[in-house]
Amino acid sequence: MKHQWNRDCKEFNGIYSCEVMTAEDYKDCSECSFYEKIGKKILILKLGAMGDVVRTTSLLTVLKKKYGRDSHITWVVEENSKEILYNNSDVDRILGYNPETALLLNQEKFDVLLSLEISPPITLVANMIKAEEKYGYYFNEDGHPSAFNDSAVEYLETAFSNKLNKECRKTYQKMMFDISKLEYNKEDYILNLEGWENGYGKKIVTNRTKKVIGINVGSAGRWPSKAWHPSKIIELIKKLNNYNVILLGGKRETELIKEIEEGLGNVKVMKNDVNNSVREFIGVLNNCDVVITGDSLALHLALGLKKNTIGLFFCTPPWQVEDYKYLKKINSPLLENYFMDDRYIEELVKSIDSECVLEAVKQLSG
Repeated sequence: MKHQWNRDCKEFNGIYSCEVMTAEDYKDCSECSFYEKIGKKILILKLGAMGDVVRTTSLLTVLKKKYGRDSHITWVVEENSKEILYNNSDVDRILGYNPETALLLNQEKFDVLLSLEISPPITLVANMIKAEEKYGYYFNEDGHPSAFNDSAVEYLETAFSNKLNKECRKTYQKMMFDISKLEYNKEDYILNLEGWENGYGKKIVTNRTKKVIGINVGSAGRWPSKAWHPSKIIELIKKLNNYNVILLGGKRETELIKEIEEGLGNVKVMKNDVNNSVREFIGVLNNCDVVITGDSLALHLALGLKKNTIGLFFCTPPWQVEDYKYLKKINSPLLENYFMDDRYIEELVKSIDSECVLEAVKQLSG
């Protein structure tokens, strides 16, 4: 007996019964009055650093506006970045990057491809995608990335040349919008807090008699000079008598947090669990009144949460970070000398004065 299956329905799973059919006890799609046909199928390839995934979410509402609310967005990310996209109503399918995903994408057909990475494996995957519209980057037979479209060339060239990168004054979001041929109007990041572990943060931040200042102490491994020197963090905390302070970090920062605590002597601070999931870490950030951080994931998560944020920039371009109305940027006086330098340079990470950060805290904390 042949049954009717609406394979182009947003709810059709293809492997097991969808939630509607299960809830309504339907035998097939002919009985369903909730059929929602998919419009344009859009594929976003953006594994990225987690912070880049956060700020790329600003594309989503504009994509839905351009291609219709019935469009279907698939986003491919690293497994550890999937949590950032959970509960996002504009993302219809989240795929972690792995060999199975690559095989699946090789067979499926899309209407629009946004390939937003300039390095393998994404450029290699982009070569395999069947789509009518392609924006971003692919792997050229000369062994290097090339652009699908003219408006994607500028970002690629800023990667090729630090001089061009320094001269370009566009934010990261503006460049992603240009690559995708979308109009940019400073759209916010999209973080849906529903279901996030906000209660976890409340367990740590128990004393609310004073404003809470979160200090993110680390940085990504590629840019060791993105993080403020621990001696400067200690100096600042000793001046924050009228605030509660929480040290923020992950596993990489275990010893660094211990070093800061020892340097503080009798001055007590809170700290998050370095084994936090991304969701738990966001819960902690959401319980801070002001966040102090280098150019890192914590910076973009704090902006996504609309937290007053102090961003410390040592070697990466502050102009590429959209400040919205929440971000106070403090740039190292040595930034020009060490622009995009991936070495650890002690004079650089000590170059921002703690008194300057303290004044910013006072301004933002009201």
